[in-house]
Amino acid sequence: MRIVIKALCLIVFMLQAGFVQAQKITWIVIDFAPYYILSDDLAGQGRDELLIKLLEQYMPEHQFDYKLFPASRAIHELAKQNSNYCMISLYKTPKRSRYIAFTENHSTTGLSTSAALTKETAKSLALGNDAIDFDVLMKQHKLTVGVAANRSFGTEIDATLASLDQQQLLIRPGRDTLESLTVMLLRKRVDIILGYPSEHHYHKVKLDKQNRLTQVRLQLTSQLTKGYSGCNNNELGRQHIAAIDKALQQVHQDEQYRLAMSRWLPQQLRPKLAGIFSH
Repeated sequence: MRIVIKALCLIVFMLQAGFVQAQKITWIVIDFAPYYILSDDLAGQGRDELLIKLLEQYMPEHQFDYKLFPASRAIHELAKQNSNYCMISLYKTPKRSRYIAFTENHSTTGLSTSAALTKETAKSLALGNDAIDFDVLMKQHKLTVGVAANRSFGTEIDATLASLDQQQLLIRPGRDTLESLTVMLLRKRVDIILGYPSEHHYHKVKLDKQNRLTQVRLQLTSQLTKGYSGCNNNELGRQHIAAIDKALQQVHQDEQYRLAMSRWLPQQLRPKLAGIFSH
């Protein structure tokens, strides 16, 4: 009888331990402003940080924890089958879906990829306010483009990047990748860098004291980009994804969500995103 009781107690303990583990979500945090701002007086005001805080309000049964990784390692950590991490905003691609469990509902909404370059380069290429064909631009003018390591910009842009000559592509690993790429752009070590409007705006304000930089829109099938939450594709990760998915349905209806998504957009582009939300 004692053996049976001990066995039952052990089973109960293991079930309780599993329940506790299932209630704890460890979010990957990366040093990548303006999605995560880890220092200065704006710390904690990154777009994705604000979204995680909002999501926490709709998931009171879960405990949120955080783990800092270099941006270039985030996807690597999510690909491990024996790890238990989640990340708030990722491109969902067929390749990634093989080893990352994604939400059905998007977590972030923003304007599509844009390119930052110096005003001098834009003038020499006769670029105006119209959206540009990135593929034609890169192959016709043989520009050098800088991108953060292990980052996807969607099928169209990724295909162009994969087709470029090796000397045209500079992949930056490590921390503060877009900040370092912006510095390289100002120093004319690259001709153009890829990111999103809010990213370029943040780094322009921070680094471009002489107002030398501008950004241009790219011709893409969609002018809207959506990020999805992803967790390690194992049993626990899929449990987390189901819970996050459910909470996102409520989060999307919250006015704070709209404010978080537009937090770091240039003022002139905020109405464009607001128009998307109003539809």
